[in-house]
Amino acid sequence: MLRAMLALVATGIAAQIATGIHLQDVRFTGDTRLDAVDLKKCANDLKSHIYAGTDWTDDVVGKVQTNCLLPLLDEGYLKLGVTASARQLPDKKSTHQFAVTFDIHAGSQYRLGHITFKGNHAISDQEALRALFPIKDGDILNRQKMVKGLDNLRKAYDSQGYINFTPIPQSSFDEQKKTVSFEIDMDEGKKS
Repeated sequence: MLRAMLALVATGIAAQIATGIHLQDVRFTGDTRLDAVDLKKCANDLKSHIYAGTDWTDDVVGKVQTNCLLPLLDEGYLKLGVTASARQLPDKKSTHQFAVTFDIHAGSQYRLGHITFKGNHAISDQEALRALFPIKDGDILNRQKMVKGLDNLRKAYDSQGYINFTPIPQSSFDEQKKTVSFEIDMDEGKKS
């Protein structure tokens, strides 16, 4: 009889334990008027998933940074940050329900200072190497244009027979001018 009662109590407790976390309400504060970001779409995407684990807020913040705010890197916002505050709501459909507010800090917008190269022996013309980057000094720093330039470097070295070429960019920030300059270490590898 005691076992039956304990089993009944245990079953009742198990039924009350929700599995998974659902974001019922998602809001954004801080730098929310940034043209490159669709926060409504971001909120809908975040609400469409079920989350799990004790570090779920860290996972969701990471999702906001990579899925929602990534376009800001193409607008020169390199030091953006996101924090989250969550408030638990009543459980629903076997999931914990939360209202989450994300505070966005875009930080300063940076421009490209300059790009230089070192260790480049196979292609020694600095101007030719610089021309491979579709961004000018003084332009708003754009991640995609920098990636395109690095890809162009790989292609240029590959065409010279350096298939193991690896460009290693080192960035330096000038906080007063709000610029970022890059020195690219040209690990040419061996010619094949």
